[in-house]
Amino acid sequence: MNMNRKTKIYVLVLIWAAILLQLFINSSIDREKRMVEQVMSEDISNLTEGTVKAYAYFGDETLNETVREGMAQKLAKELGITSGYRIENKVDDKAKSEITTLSKHGEQADTLIKIISLHAKDRYEQESVEDYVMVEINLKGSNGTAAYTYKKKLADIYEALGMNANTNIYLLSQEKGQLLDEEIEDYIDRFLEETNATEIDRTEFDNVICIYGYSRDIDEFVYLNNKRVNVNIAFSYDSKEDITYIHRAVPFVDKSF
Repeated sequence: MNMNRKTKIYVLVLIWAAILLQLFINSSIDREKRMVEQVMSEDISNLTEGTVKAYAYFGDETLNETVREGMAQKLAKELGITSGYRIENKVDDKAKSEITTLSKHGEQADTLIKIISLHAKDRYEQESVEDYVMVEINLKGSNGTAAYTYKKKLADIYEALGMNANTNIYLLSQEKGQLLDEEIEDYIDRFLEETNATEIDRTEFDNVICIYGYSRDIDEFVYLNNKRVNVNIAFSYDSKEDITYIHRAVPFVDKSF
């Protein structure tokens, strides 16, 4: 049956809307990529380390050791790890969990893959299982500049396996001596400006200053006091070493200071 003129126009409007939406999504992804790459790597000197983490819910099946080990090895292979790794299986009765860990230590990076099965009870008090897949890559020294590249690679690997990964990028750099208040504020202002973020929360204790912000240009976020945050910069001073450590993260710093 032929479409009438009104129907054709409606269909064309829908098609163009879909195209424009996709262009907007691609533009947003490119903008986030350029921004995060610049702020989280290119503009940082004295880089000490960079860490990329990804985790996702996998399913609710009981996975035995053989299956968990196979999954860990498959993930390792996707990351280019085919030998020199170590696999450990652990049952934690207190946490009611079964964990298979694959670890590989290298000169440029350390990789950790965990397949986790958590045993719990649902709202009907019935036994249930939740499986999670976690990957952590610790890039040493200046190799940390590749953090965003690995974030994208992990996201693609998880997606290919049918999982939607939550990711986190963390970079640690250092400056000799204790930064002055105006120097710290300058770091904060530049970080928020470059990420197009607004400061949401600030915490200060001992020799630590921690600022959380929110940027509409970055999709991922977490909640802090019921507010969205997805960029984080913090400063900690070690008086014994006389070094100020600068912590940057998207969406949040998950390391101890």
